[in-house]
Amino acid sequence: MPLLNCRDIGRFSLVFLFVLLLGIPAGNLRAEDKKKDAPKAQTPAQSAATKPALPTEYAFTLSKPYGEADRFTTDPKAFENLLINMKKSGFNCIHCPYRDWRLELCRKHDVKMMLDLLAWKGDINTDFRRPEQRVNLKPIMEKLRGDKAVWGYNIWNEKLSWFGCTDGKNIDECITMLKEWDPTHPIWMGTYQVIYANAPKAKPGVHAYYDYPWERGFVWHFAGLNWYRNYVPTQDGVFGSWQLVSNYNRNSYSVNTSIAFGQKVVLWFIDGPFDEQGNVNPKDRSFHYVKIGQEMHKLYPEIGKIGRPNQVYSTQTTKWQDGKDKPKDIPWRLEAFPADFWFQVRGGEAVVGFFKYPDGADAVWIANHNAYGPQQMSFTVAGDDGAKVELFDRENGGWKELAKKDGAYGFDLRTAGGDLVRVTGRKSK
Repeated sequence: MPLLNCRDIGRFSLVFLFVLLLGIPAGNLRAEDKKKDAPKAQTPAQSAATKPALPTEYAFTLSKPYGEADRFTTDPKAFENLLINMKKSGFNCIHCPYRDWRLELCRKHDVKMMLDLLAWKGDINTDFRRPEQRVNLKPIMEKLRGDKAVWGYNIWNEKLSWFGCTDGKNIDECITMLKEWDPTHPIWMGTYQVIYANAPKAKPGVHAYYDYPWERGFVWHFAGLNWYRNYVPTQDGVFGSWQLVSNYNRNSYSVNTSIAFGQKVVLWFIDGPFDEQGNVNPKDRSFHYVKIGQEMHKLYPEIGKIGRPNQVYSTQTTKWQDGKDKPKDIPWRLEAFPADFWFQVRGGEAVVGFFKYPDGADAVWIANHNAYGPQQMSFTVAGDDGAKVELFDRENGGWKELAKKDGAYGFDLRTAGGDLVRVTGRKSK
């Protein structure tokens, strides 16, 4: 057996560490975690958690530093200018403390508000963890029931084992309380990777985590995506993630590969390409968000319609995510296409998520495995006699039918990108 080189040893070490951390079956914690981090016993009413409200479209979300005070402008003109430029840049959601006039401006410009429920300084005082501030928050949430300008509520973004309320309520008790005040909108409950993520059982709607694959290594990325894909159906939810500002290729790749696993929300960490007056700042290091948002924004409603994936499969790859050559194989923690599966990739390297529209049509999200090169995708569809195979047209916001050539369908998949294919009328076995 040949000796391992330093790179192999490093990779195997990372894999071993990750197996230890993410090899926890969904729904089970290690014994020591249970003793240290388990929430208090729930009442029967809390245990019978109701199904949560879920996002109705993909949320591409602007966020400033959170959890203490209001970091957004309190000048209505500047805030409105921000919303106008956000919308032009592909953002459709803003994470900020609630103010009445802000919500009305969000409504006017069709940008949804994700309420920051951790702000406690200054004149906001709507921190749900503090009993003396809940009295301010409850009437706001009750008033917002069913309001379509509201995305939902952000209640946590750190290790869930760190969660604490001044009166000792655990996070399940708090989620139950918030859902009673407003059961019509999702609750974002974020954590660090998967630490303690499967302990709360009150079904917030959106389970979220920090996913920084280019900085932490790709053993974290696909393993984390698989963990959340398998876990969130047990909680009737979906998942989202924070993404760290990097560059166009890396951030576009991270988002598009995540959508194949069912991601419905991305919050950009942290801030965005806008100045204090709400104008687009081309010199900001996150200016590439504009390109990503403009490429994606017409797809947001479609991504919301297709729900969670039923399967996620991968082609073999000959390039790493950074475009460098690699041995041909299936990337770690991904699954190859079964030989008898109805959809087969003939050409191109991609990770592919399979969904269903409410009317039964197949939805296929195809994400480029290479952040630094395009793919010429070619695929076959079994049972396609009389079926319609369509590609979502990002420029026009509609569907264009793909013609079959030499027994296969094809399209060009952009660098670091993802595309949606719809198959209607397929004859299954």
